[in-house]
Amino acid sequence: MIRLDAAKCVRYYSKLNECNSCEQICPADVIETQEGSLALKQDGCIDCGACVGVCPTEALQLSDFNVTEFFFDFVKSDEKIISCKSNFVCLAALGVEYLIALGAVKEIVLDIGHCETCDIKEKCFAQIEHNIAEANYVLEAIEQRGVQAKKLGVQKENVPDRREFFNIFTLKNVVKTKAKIDEQLEALEDPTVGLDTEQIRAIRQKSIPNKRKLLFTLLKKIEKPANYKYLENEHLSFTSEKEIDESCDNCSICYRICPTEALSTTSKASAILFDPLLCVRCHLCHDVCEKGSIKLAEYFDTKQFFEPEAKILAKFTIVRCEDCGICFTYFGGEKICQRCKIEEEEAKQLWGIE
Repeated sequence: MIRLDAAKCVRYYSKLNECNSCEQICPADVIETQEGSLALKQDGCIDCGACVGVCPTEALQLSDFNVTEFFFDFVKSDEKIISCKSNFVCLAALGVEYLIALGAVKEIVLDIGHCETCDIKEKCFAQIEHNIAEANYVLEAIEQRGVQAKKLGVQKENVPDRREFFNIFTLKNVVKTKAKIDEQLEALEDPTVGLDTEQIRAIRQKSIPNKRKLLFTLLKKIEKPANYKYLENEHLSFTSEKEIDESCDNCSICYRICPTEALSTTSKASAILFDPLLCVRCHLCHDVCEKGSIKLAEYFDTKQFFEPEAKILAKFTIVRCEDCGICFTYFGGEKICQRCKIEEEEAKQLWGIE
């Protein structure tokens, strides 16, 4: 069964958000993106984990198979092969950041020998290939070993069909408790997940996904490359470099809504700052920017992986309004904030003053 942490899902941050990666990759078509929410149809879920691999904020997780826990167990072991038939769910669940982290610490081989005959190949295999290519693109740039993909066809003895195979993972050979059954029934009755008070609070607090924390830690431990390189931004799916053009009016919505605080501001809101290593490329800031001021830069500097720092994307002049005294972004003319200007215009209309 798939679990949704609505406080992490960017669909819940704004009805303008267009993220639908989980819906697009789901081979069972059990995920539906709605305005400001997701709908999950648990009875059709096959527990492949593909949606987990593409979710930028880790809002989606399998109930009884945690990719981060698998990562640590795998790194500690002598194993180097990851296969959907022996130690993992669908390889599409292994997102780019995990692949980069694995490739940086040990030799790994992804067994794609079962993909050709897999019944969910159509949607998932293309994502697996994309993740491998992107991870190797980054690993090569930072002078680390790459991730190999081979048609090994690893097979554990007495492996059942795919649905039963996933159940082995999700149930861990333990009979479901009544609580779990009740939870599934409740999910079937109302697949739309709402927000409670705790989740609203979590959205306001913001958080960094575990896969990014993991990448942070490993990048600090490996040797820095002899020379930093530039990666083409269009070939990256898990982070980005951004620019802000002159149309920005410092409305503040982008840095207020950013789920990881990759976008932030100064104490007096006189600048917009951006930390590329905190960016999960959810596209939320672009979706909510009315003026379309936020752009993706052409290149990503790999220096950010090893010497991350917040960049100033835009600077503003902040002054006090001569009428109400609040501070506002000043673009010239009278030192009167927009709110006072609107109130003045409304008063003129009320009294018939031109």
